[in-house]
Amino acid sequence: MLINSCSETKVKDARSKSPTNPSLFNDFIPAYLYNIPSFEIQRGTQIDQIIGKYKIFGNVDTINASKVYLKITDSLESTIYRGPVLDGKKDGWWEVSNNKTLLCCGNYILNKKNGYWRYFKLTGETQKIVNFKNDTIEGLAQEYTVDSILLAEGYYVSGLKSDFWKFFYNNGNIKEQGYFYDGYKSEWWQSFEANGNLNVEASYSRNEISGYMKKYSQGILSEEGKLYNGIRKGMWKSYDETGKLKRLVEHED
Repeated sequence: MLINSCSETKVKDARSKSPTNPSLFNDFIPAYLYNIPSFEIQRGTQIDQIIGKYKIFGNVDTINASKVYLKITDSLESTIYRGPVLDGKKDGWWEVSNNKTLLCCGNYILNKKNGYWRYFKLTGETQKIVNFKNDTIEGLAQEYTVDSILLAEGYYVSGLKSDFWKFFYNNGNIKEQGYFYDGYKSEWWQSFEANGNLNVEASYSRNEISGYMKKYSQGILSEEGKLYNGIRKGMWKSYDETGKLKRLVEHED
């Protein structure tokens, strides 16, 4: 992802590389938004080059010759990458646009994403707000629906979902909530129906229900017991529509 300056009199195609950990972005943004094209650029007062499918324009800062302001477009000039490089490294505010619609924007410090980056849908609404630290997702992240309704909110630690997360229905009610550890659902989770009634409570380990589980019907406890690898274990209790104990069933351990 480096954009390097050199003393040569031509522009070299350095080809952008995939993110170090692209799996972190599978549910975030298309790769072409993350991989701002990379080129080695000459030092000079102005750059106007065509490399492959990209057109490269650049102007050197009149005060600081180490800073170059770049505009990179695709062959149709529909997607535009715009921002400064300092001593060959992206440094400062960068934006990516498509057909005059802003797709993402945020700050670089010496070629690494730092601070909050905002990602937009093609229709212009905010899709994601993500905090970066040295090019790794760190801290609060938020995802929105097409109608700008909060869809998910939680924290990342070293690029992985961690701590408490909430996911929402389009009506704003909580869909599920619980804890992540190293990117996996862990500990106690709750899920809800769209009307707000409690649906399921369960203990998780590495994205799988492992331990005690409670099921609800219209917000009233209907059954509970232990579940391991999808198999019921030990004593399970069933309740009627009033919440009164109805049945006890013993399952093999």
